[in-house]
Amino acid sequence: MKLIIVGCGRVGSELAHAVCKEGHEVVVIDRDAFAFERLGNDFSGRTIQGDARSRRVLERAGIEGTHGLAAVTSSDMMNLVVARAARIIFKIPNVIARVYDPKHFDVFIESGLQTVISSSWAANRIEQLLTHPGITELASLGHRDLVLIEIRIPPRRVGERLAVFAQEGIAHPVGLVLAGKARFADDDILLEEGDLVALMVSGSEIEHIEHLLVEGEV
Repeated sequence: MKLIIVGCGRVGSELAHAVCKEGHEVVVIDRDAFAFERLGNDFSGRTIQGDARSRRVLERAGIEGTHGLAAVTSSDMMNLVVARAARIIFKIPNVIARVYDPKHFDVFIESGLQTVISSSWAANRIEQLLTHPGITELASLGHRDLVLIEIRIPPRRVGERLAVFAQEGIAHPVGLVLAGKARFADDDILLEEGDLVALMVSGSEIEHIEHLLVEGEV
């Protein structure tokens, strides 16, 4: 995937290295050229010095063909502006914004943005959101033999039964959140857009689940 990371602080640099190691094509944008020193000499992606609020800078980064963007600067307002532009103007399918001040959290959510509050695990959380859209890993057993994941139901799955995820034995539904209330899984529940579903899956089947969410086929 082609990914853009805006901000090369601690989280941005950690995130850039993590997604590069997974083989993704990464561009990092920062206004401060010295910030790129955090990436070190072994960074295989591209860097662009500039203000990501500028359309010209985003176009230099190749935003037109980008699959995902993470705005992780130290400014909440910068992250909000860049993330909204990526989502609304450039129609980037997967946009994540980092929030420093929890008081701003609701503003980001109301803007329809995937949001991560700044913390010690922010880079890992954002990496999951960027590289596995719609899927959050909650826990794992053994050497990732089994993984508990949370998925958000996309529009194409609306109206289907929860049992669709149990087909062919690829996943075992554990629970779900409907209208803000958590409950145990029931195969006959009809899915609605935005529902959160917890699934226990084999670690090797996560890509299969991603395909199921995106393509609509088991």
